[in-house]
Amino acid sequence: MNQLPPQTPIETLLQTAMEGKLPIRAFMQAFVASEVVLLTGSLVTPDGSGFDPLLFDKQGVLHVAVFTDMTRVGFHQQQAPHNIRMLMLEVLRRVPGGYGVVINPGTPLGFEISPSGVGEILKDFT
Repeated sequence: MNQLPPQTPIETLLQTAMEGKLPIRAFMQAFVASEVVLLTGSLVTPDGSGFDPLLFDKQGVLHVAVFTDMTRVGFHQQQAPHNIRMLMLEVLRRVPGGYGVVINPGTPLGFEISPSGVGEILKDFT
C-alpha cells in the first residue's frame, strides 16, 4: 500500500479534509479545479479517442480511477500503461451516467464518489 505523505497541494488539502480540519465542500471546490491523472489502456489521440480508462467494480458499480499525482499510480500502471492529465471537473463531466469515481485506489489518501455524487458535484460546482 502506498503510504507516501501528501505530494501536492491538493493531497495536503485532502489529508486535512480527511482529518476533519477542512470542510469537505472547501476541499471539493479546490479538487474540481485541480489537475488529476487518469490511466488509460491505449494512447489517447488529441481528439480524445482511444480513451480506455482504468475502471474498478465496487459492488457492481463501475468507478473510473483518478489519481491526484503520478506517485499514487503504483502497480495500476501495469493494467493501463498510458496516462492523461485533465482537470477534475472535466473528468466528472465525462464520467458516463451510472459510473462513480474512485480517487487514489489502494492508498489511504483516497475516497469514492458515487454515481449520484458525481451528479451532485457537477450541479454544485458548475
